[in-house]
Amino acid sequence: MSDITFLGTGGGRYATIYQMRATGGIYIKDLGRLHLDPGPSALYGMKALSIDPALTDCILVSHCHPDHYADAEMLVEGMTRGGYRRNGKLISTCSVLRGNDKFSQAISNYHQSLPEEVISVIPGDKLNASGMTIKVTPTIHSDPDGVGFRFETRSGSISYVSDSEFDESLVHSHRDARVLIINLTCSTQTKIPRHMHTEDAARLIADIDPEVAVLTHFGVGVLEEGVEKQVRIIENESKVHTIAANDFMTISVDEDITLQRAE
Repeated sequence: MSDITFLGTGGGRYATIYQMRATGGIYIKDLGRLHLDPGPSALYGMKALSIDPALTDCILVSHCHPDHYADAEMLVEGMTRGGYRRNGKLISTCSVLRGNDKFSQAISNYHQSLPEEVISVIPGDKLNASGMTIKVTPTIHSDPDGVGFRFETRSGSISYVSDSEFDESLVHSHRDARVLIINLTCSTQTKIPRHMHTEDAARLIADIDPEVAVLTHFGVGVLEEGVEKQVRIIENESKVHTIAANDFMTISVDEDITLQRAE
């Protein structure tokens, strides 16, 4: 069985600044323990759920925006027990690890010296971490180095699109996923280039046809218009069972896919 825990379901600059929802990323427990896109409040969320950062064995950052990397350095310290034990993997993009023409390096050279392995990835790469095969997928986003991930777990494929606008390459990369996680930053009324909005999310979900689609990383427009309204639109257009994640919710993937919402 694989567990997916949402340590935050907010995203975008204003929802993050005002912590309209937590922004701690996603924690996946399979044979190992992997933390994906640990933005601000990741450590708080782990403490609230009694998750020990020292048990993490892989940290992934999809692109160089602070709502995805802000707590990464402290989580590297947790994974390596304060830097006293070389342990685990840090997997990210050139923009995060070295910087690019648009962004400065987000994780210091010191923190990159602590894990057992640091891996810079591009779409099409395939690697192993936390007992899973991880496939690196493309995105169309304002960080040109940004990526998504597809996790081949004991219970089937779990796909994470990350921040992106709709593109046919996403359909190809995430097809046959059992669980499809989409960062729904915008509603149709608050459409922002290079981010997913409601109608395009519905189109993507319909084309991929997962068992379950999970929406997260909600921007201000989505939260103000209503998350459940977006779910109704997407389910009606895609005909796929769609869930709006909430903070600290866990989805368990086994023969069946079940969820436990935080109280």
